[in-house]
Amino acid sequence: MIVGPYDVTPEMFWGLALNAADSWRVCLRGLPRAPEQAPADVAAAALRRNARSVLWAGEGHFRYLWIADFGKALTGAWTTLGVEYLAGQIDLMTRESARLGRVPSCFRAARGFDYPWHRGDGLPWLVFAHAELAKKRGRGPDEERRRALQELIDRYEADWIEDGLVSERMAGDWVDTIRRPSSTYNNLCVLMMLRRASELGLKTRSGAVAFAERLWKERWRGDGFRDHARTDALSVDGAVLALYLESYPRDVLGAAADRLEALRLDEPWPMRAAAEAYDSRTVPLLTRLAPGYHRAHWLHLGLMWLNGRRKLGRDVARGQAAVEELIRRHGVIPEAVEADGSPYRSFFISCERGLTMAAGQYLELSGSAPATARAPR
Repeated sequence: MIVGPYDVTPEMFWGLALNAADSWRVCLRGLPRAPEQAPADVAAAALRRNARSVLWAGEGHFRYLWIADFGKALTGAWTTLGVEYLAGQIDLMTRESARLGRVPSCFRAARGFDYPWHRGDGLPWLVFAHAELAKKRGRGPDEERRRALQELIDRYEADWIEDGLVSERMAGDWVDTIRRPSSTYNNLCVLMMLRRASELGLKTRSGAVAFAERLWKERWRGDGFRDHARTDALSVDGAVLALYLESYPRDVLGAAADRLEALRLDEPWPMRAAAEAYDSRTVPLLTRLAPGYHRAHWLHLGLMWLNGRRKLGRDVARGQAAVEELIRRHGVIPEAVEADGSPYRSFFISCERGLTMAAGQYLELSGSAPATARAPR
């Protein structure tokens, strides 16, 4: 059942209850420390503790698998969690998405569902996961899974690609307290999907070259990308994702990085998720109970920024040291922090701990992922 923008499901009520209970605990007692000490050990242990029947997005209240979180963690997670466990997760998501006829935002072992609403980045990160798995195994998906992916792509392009870009009707993405129509982030995810589909023997109606050119024409503002189709505001996550995925030539990426640095959005902690307040028209009612959540400093976004900067040939030592300071201070991988380094707090939404996508991104950056200590549960 859809109420306003929200997909009302049993999982939504359970997730909100977990979130509220954890938020009160964070507000009253702070983040509980993990037993590990070194940042790489903290990150790897968080991944192992989250590796259940589905890979939880966090150790506290995010007890579902978010496909986008999974994709962002994947490169750093192979060594810690192992190819077979991660391949099993990819297969679970593919089978359930094929049954539903679309890729939902979340999964538990029994089913897939949207929480809090449907998002445009699910299928692109599933295609990314399959392409990365194919590189690991030296072979692509079997015919059944390839056919399932092809049908999902066909349906996605028919439903959500309009006039050469993601439709403005698609307003859901990882910033899941804000409704951004045709966010640049979502469009960059689709560009990634179009480029990687051919690695899996998949066909797309939209050409990657034409899509990239249209996105550049519509969203590039000279010093960075516009955040979504109905604003001229700077996109932070769009620039970060473009850097991480190497979506455009180096001169473009360099200009985008320069602008974020000039605004000091990576200080004191990488990376503040928004350069300015969101347009009130994109902010649903419930979000106004925790308006600073997606404007805080998000570690996974900061780590993607650092991984992208490194691909650009820029130094990442200062940013990596800042992230490691936060991990040591809190004894966990925090989700989002304030400028003083304290965890984001409200009695409605508060900072998660052991965030899977931040842990995977840190291990990717540090290159120090320990070997699997035990089989995931």
